[in-house]
Amino acid sequence: MQKYYKYQYRFNASHSFDYIKEHEHQHTFTITLYVSKVNQSEQIMFFDFDKVVNEYLKQYEYSVLNEVPVFAHLVPNIENMGNVFYDDLKFLLKKLDINLYQLDISENPLSTYQISSRIHLPTAYHDS
Repeated sequence: MQKYYKYQYRFNASHSFDYIKEHEHQHTFTITLYVSKVNQSEQIMFFDFDKVVNEYLKQYEYSVLNEVPVFAHLVPNIENMGNVFYDDLKFLLKKLDINLYQLDISENPLSTYQISSRIHLPTAYHDS
């Protein structure tokens, strides 16, 4: 049996798919992380976990994503954002002995991108 925690974060940022300033638009992005301790009999120390995730997301908060170095030549759509965030957070959380199983990112309730290296979990908007 797989046991995991599900945490959601939100941040506001703007982006443009064609790097034209007049086409920039803002979103409140929602990030959902599915995690567990490497040793699943241990609990996640939420304050340590939360600090790492918030520190990471702070670099994107209220930014124009096209101007953030990682997206200088990578279109900041939810697919590319999800891939970058997943790889970065997986690395950072591993230092806390936390496995990141899946990351969901959405720019609105109708559009969610999921990335996972092992399992597929339902999204926050899943009806069942």
